[in-house]
Amino acid sequence: MRLLPKLMVTIGLTAAAHAASAKVESPKGPSRMAVLEFVDLTDNSQKPDVADLMRKTLGATGNWTVLPRDSVAKRLGEFNINPHQSCNNPQCSFDIGNVVQAEYVLFGTASPLASVQAVTLKLLHIPSAKIVWTKVLEAEGGSESDRMRSLEKAFSGAASEMAKVKPDQDKAKHGKSLAVIDLSENSPQSRAFFERVCTRVYGNTAFDLMSPTELTELLTALEINKYSVVPSLENMIGLGQKLGVSNLLYSRLYRDGRSYIYRLAMYDVSGKALVLELPPQPSEDIIKLLDYEKVFFNTLFSKEKDAPNQAVVKDGSKSNKALWISLGVLGIGGGVAAYWVENLRKPDKGANGNNQAIPFPKNPPDVKD
Repeated sequence: MRLLPKLMVTIGLTAAAHAASAKVESPKGPSRMAVLEFVDLTDNSQKPDVADLMRKTLGATGNWTVLPRDSVAKRLGEFNINPHQSCNNPQCSFDIGNVVQAEYVLFGTASPLASVQAVTLKLLHIPSAKIVWTKVLEAEGGSESDRMRSLEKAFSGAASEMAKVKPDQDKAKHGKSLAVIDLSENSPQSRAFFERVCTRVYGNTAFDLMSPTELTELLTALEINKYSVVPSLENMIGLGQKLGVSNLLYSRLYRDGRSYIYRLAMYDVSGKALVLELPPQPSEDIIKLLDYEKVFFNTLFSKEKDAPNQAVVKDGSKSNKALWISLGVLGIGGGVAAYWVENLRKPDKGANGNNQAIPFPKNPPDVKD
């Protein structure tokens, strides 16, 4: 459901892909789909076992003609494209889709995150050059075999969802431009969380995500070191204006002693307002922060759908307590939201008992040359 910048024209295609980029027609019967090897963000390696499980699951539904891995690899080799090169972005997925003449390309990641296998899925429709569906999921289990069984069940549900996807062929539709500024240190855990954030945004038609590659190139051109920007309301709005986007999403995963802390905040650049920010919930168990992420995006997308032009928070100092109390009443977010609501009913207290707003992290991570 995302409109992909740079994919609306064939600029950026390899010469081989461009030569093969004849218009992909929807064949009669099941649509042709290429499932790319999932990427392990720990070391950027491929996870063929996970991709094979997805191919098997999709093929069993009868809704797709899933191209065999060997056929895709052979076709890529004919065009001098390395089939063992990991691909987890819309551009290379689009290139591959054209080469193998697939109508859809499914790509994503599968990375170990503490006790779970963290998986992201993105379905790219080649004729419209749009990401038309995304999914973020976790496979739990005490052993690798248990996690694979959990993954098989999750993939079955994902396959059912994909079968209902109906691409919007209107290439003129755009959401509000958005850039994700992630100030996390470059760790396997932070890469997994950042991937989940981007996947969730790609899957929402309200926003048009600037790709991480585009963002890096633009920051370099503007000579901006993102780690030097203190994430205050004024600074985030100013950065968003320089980047020329309507919205800016700030994220950071970091350690404070033995605990992990995850920060998420959405800024309305044009409205010069903080849209949504959650009070942090430090935890020694990083998996608990996945619930924090889920509640944030459920709340953000719900508010965007109901009142897209209305900011939840006008002042950058505190979160909207009334909103979180209402979430507790509505049952959104389950026990996690209820826990936050209970704390939000109380004044924010510092160590000396005085009221204070929850601050952003004081020191950004060091940047290594």
